[in-house]
Amino acid sequence: MKTITLPEFYCPFPSRLNPHAEAANGHTLAWIKRFNLVSDDLEWQRLEASKFSWLAARAYPDASSEGLKIVSDWNTWLFIRDDQCDESGFGRSPDKLAHFHERLTEILTGREPSETDLPLARALHNLCSRLRQTASDAWMCRFILSVIEYFESSVWEAQNRASAITPDPTTYVTMRPFTGGLYTDIELIDVVENINLPLHVRKHEILQSLIRMANNVVCWSNDIISFAKEVQHNDVHNLVVTFQHHQRLSLQEAIQQAAELTNREVRNFIAVKEQLPMFGAGIDSDVQRFVSVLCSWMRGNLDWSYTSGRYAVSAVSERS
Repeated sequence: MKTITLPEFYCPFPSRLNPHAEAANGHTLAWIKRFNLVSDDLEWQRLEASKFSWLAARAYPDASSEGLKIVSDWNTWLFIRDDQCDESGFGRSPDKLAHFHERLTEILTGREPSETDLPLARALHNLCSRLRQTASDAWMCRFILSVIEYFESSVWEAQNRASAITPDPTTYVTMRPFTGGLYTDIELIDVVENINLPLHVRKHEILQSLIRMANNVVCWSNDIISFAKEVQHNDVHNLVVTFQHHQRLSLQEAIQQAAELTNREVRNFIAVKEQLPMFGAGIDSDVQRFVSVLCSWMRGNLDWSYTSGRYAVSAVSERS
């Protein structure tokens, strides 16, 4: 058994932490208990050790107390949904997972949950109700679409697992921004920061490139850091695994290639950020605040990963 040390990541953005982090954590833990999202003591211990609220607090350092609570609840919901689908077997049964997502989509679009719904569905209804109190109908449509795309990408993963398919790197890189669910968090920037960019600004090719690159950096670095955890569950949806499998690389070579790709994307982000045009005094400050959260996501994800109990981040192992 050879030990392979994780690479250094290039991420020259400031480390920041929202001052409401502790309050958001207390709120989210109480919210989880309220909806019975965690059913046993061991699962609860893993949840507390993961410190999901601190990921939200690092990614949205300027969010208000109430805004941070929503982000903290949403991200914790995503992680719990991911874990429970894996543990229940849904993650390897595309038909069952798609059926479950149909019900969650009904909840997203305003359907009231019933007594027979799972806790995840009831908690999702609560989140959507809170968002509708502050968000516009147009924003809710964008958010729902992002969540549906996340659901669809999860079914794609389940289909791969059921058919024992390891996706090739090109296909995997195309799908990874959706499987990570990060587009939903990027939509939340508008609500949390009280930003309402006009359509021509929101869809500008440079801003869209920055969104895509930040998403890639967060997801690819997470793949490297979470490699040991995912290998334990025999999951092939990992950038390192796709490089290993399809390019016949050693684990060390695959990790290094994934790290180089990630660091190059950070440099691309910095270069493209300088190309942002001026949209006008009333808009430019909002654009800068939006981009600042993208930077905080890239830096904050690393800072959280190294302090969270969710991943063993010092090294991974390869059988010789």
